[in-house]
Amino acid sequence: MASFVSYASASPDDSHRRPTRTPRPPSVGLTAPTLLAPANGTTVHTGNLTFAWTAVPGAARYHLQAAGGTAFDQQYNIIEYWSLTEPSYTFNVTPGFVVYFPRLYWRVQAIDANHVQGPWSEVWLVNLVSP
Repeated sequence: MASFVSYASASPDDSHRRPTRTPRPPSVGLTAPTLLAPANGTTVHTGNLTFAWTAVPGAARYHLQAAGGTAFDQQYNIIEYWSLTEPSYTFNVTPGFVVYFPRLYWRVQAIDANHVQGPWSEVWLVNLVSP
């Protein structure tokens, strides 16, 4: 079982502190989120775009990545959020965004309260166009 260290005072003036260990609750085996929207291969016009996926039991937050390719190299990720607490994320797609990023590949993973990451979802593609 994982634990984290905190310190308890051993003297009134706090000059001699001793570490104590507090056990963390065990991590629950997280599953991969199921992507819901936009559907794989969908074409979306400018405006609000909402990525949505199923909630994962035991998840404290979600990690969303969207990139111009399937490598998901952090240097080239267009969207990357580590601390989403809801199973969706909305952003505004502008005509200028579409010029540089006409397609986005996206995926999500759940993260539990102990910061343990679950498996990634499938990778889906959304095509972006200006009207």
